[in-house]
This record gives sequence, structure tokens and C-alpha cells, in this order.
Amino acid sequence: MTILRTLIKTQDYLDIFARFKQPETITAVEQMLTSHLELELFERSQLGSLCCESAEEAKTLIPSLVNKISDVDLQDLLDEITKLRNFVE
Repeated sequence: MTILRTLIKTQDYLDIFARFKQPETITAVEQMLTSHLELELFERSQLGSLCCESAEEAKTLIPSLVNKISDVDLQDLLDEITKLRNFVE
């Protein structure tokens, strides 16, 4: 019974705080992030989870991005992610 209750609470938490709720949107964001081969899995995961608004913010929160991707390319990626997030809200 305790495991079931924990599972339900976990699912409730994820439903509330998920940045992307539609499977199509999740797939689109994943494909967008995966296309950036210069980024490590951790960096792609963080970008998808944090949904930063600016390249500066992303590079502050994920310092390993500093020498991997230009501010312009990173900002373009973040803008595309934001469009997908705003489209489904």
C-alpha cells in the first residue's frame, strides 16, 4: 500500500511540474536537443528541464556549455524550446 501511495504522489508531482505534457512536444524537444551533437546528455537534459530564457542564463546554470556552443546558437535553441512550451500552455 505504501509503494502505491508513493507512486501516486510521484505521478501527481510530475503532472504538476512537467514542463512539457504532450508526447509530441516531448519528442520534438528531444529531437531538437539531440541534434546538437556537441552537447553531452547531461547538458541536453538540463536545457530541457530548466527551460532557460537566455543563453547567458543557461551558461550560468550549466557552466560546461560556455565553450561548447555559441551564444547565438544556444539562444536559437532556447527560443525554439520556449515556442514549443508556450504553444501547449
